[in-house]
Amino acid sequence: MGYVSGSGLRSDAARSAVTSAQSGTVAQSPAERPRQGSAGHSRVPGLARLARGLGGRLHRALARPVCPVCGARTTFSGFTENPRESGRCAICQSFNRQRQMACAIRRLHRLPMRGSFRFSAGFRIHNAEANGALHRALAAHPGYAGSEYFGPDHAPAEQVGGIRHEDLRNLSYAAGALDLVLSSDVLEHMPNPYDAHREILRVLRPGGRHIFTVPYNAGAAHDDVRAQVLNDKITYLAERLYHGDPVNPDGDGILVWTIFGREMTGKLEELGFRTQVLRLHEPRYGIIGAGAIVFDAMKPG
Repeated sequence: MGYVSGSGLRSDAARSAVTSAQSGTVAQSPAERPRQGSAGHSRVPGLARLARGLGGRLHRALARPVCPVCGARTTFSGFTENPRESGRCAICQSFNRQRQMACAIRRLHRLPMRGSFRFSAGFRIHNAEANGALHRALAAHPGYAGSEYFGPDHAPAEQVGGIRHEDLRNLSYAAGALDLVLSSDVLEHMPNPYDAHREILRVLRPGGRHIFTVPYNAGAAHDDVRAQVLNDKITYLAERLYHGDPVNPDGDGILVWTIFGREMTGKLEELGFRTQVLRLHEPRYGIIGAGAIVFDAMKPG
């Protein structure tokens, strides 16, 4: 499923109003239209100039960039040859992938792109991340919790250096406790990632969502499993790949176990999710590049 670029979907009436304003005219009902003289000229000669002025200001306002993470008018700069992980917001320092997540959250929950995130009272969110611009933007919501994974020696919900520990394969929540689970480039860093999907399905309420990103190859029918655990030892099936570790940025990075292919969505359906692939291209929101893909896995109900 793709999204319309720019400011998103509008009603037909809203589209008509915007188009009319941008073209220098104002849509009017018959009763509102100025009467025409014998020469066919409007009796309000300044109306066309006023409409052109309003249309120009509207066009400029619609064209100004908005960051879906912080919800502010802003600029984006510093895109590199890896646009997915670059292009910082001048206000909140979010980068492209974080804005992809934020855009999907706002669209799927019918939230405006401008302003802070506003969820209903009692709406519960778990984010498998406790750092970065999106975490900071969501942290003000009373039902929000962010976490990191600190290894198998820690208990679910244990505080480690003031940060909550959670393992997506063994979460501390009761069944049906959450409305939204977020994970951004997390699931590729664990063996048996579908165990995590199964656990996330358990803790979501009916109608709840798991919005996530992973390394994804749409041209591959099957997942590229690059390592697995056999007899309590890691067996490498392909060249080792590592991603940066926000918990230990000075370390060697985190092993990539899986690069996902098209079979992932089929496996999620088998688990019980209804899944859609969101292919985003939203330059106005600082979302560019071929890798702008977000997955929405909803628990039916």
